[in-house]
Amino acid sequence: MLDNSKAIRRTLASTGDVKWPYVAFNTELGLHMGWFTYDQKNGYKLGPNLLMIFNDGKTPAKSPADFTDNPGNPLYYKTKKDSDSAGGTQWMWLDMRVSGKFLNLNVAFRSVVKEPTRSLHVYSDVGSSSMVGNKMADLLREIKYHREGGGSIYFEPLHIQYLPVRNQVTEIIEVVIAETTGAGEDLVKFGDGHTLLTLHFKKV
Repeated sequence: MLDNSKAIRRTLASTGDVKWPYVAFNTELGLHMGWFTYDQKNGYKLGPNLLMIFNDGKTPAKSPADFTDNPGNPLYYKTKKDSDSAGGTQWMWLDMRVSGKFLNLNVAFRSVVKEPTRSLHVYSDVGSSSMVGNKMADLLREIKYHREGGGSIYFEPLHIQYLPVRNQVTEIIEVVIAETTGAGEDLVKFGDGHTLLTLHFKKV
């Protein structure tokens, strides 16, 4: 909830039409989160995950509106392109004369960035099968994956568990990294670059 019922707005001389404090976010984020929708005919419109709420149930008068259209009617949001950034980033500014209620934040966030922490399962046909849940599977290791936002992820198990090899002679080793069961439809989708996996064999 963005409660602006007691917000006091001031215009800084150096910014002209910018009133402080203000709330703004990249329009691309707003579209992904469902706060706004966009089409060529109507432009930006409120989306299903953002509600504008009139403080005290009263529509703001024309005179104290942060944003107004040509006839002087108050607007409750506007878009503005940042000319200083590369490519001109488009920003969505919210009018602080009304309050805003953001809905379905967790659901919308996961649809954008996926889960910040998840389990990855490494399967391979080189070792013997074992019971996983209620069925047999060729699971080598479960990895706790923590999203870092960039760079490479490196995982080395603290405790190595050796499994009997399936065949005495192996020409091809197949490895699969999956979200859960390794059934094929839930394979991990990696970005560009290389994914390296080291298998350690111990002679007995």
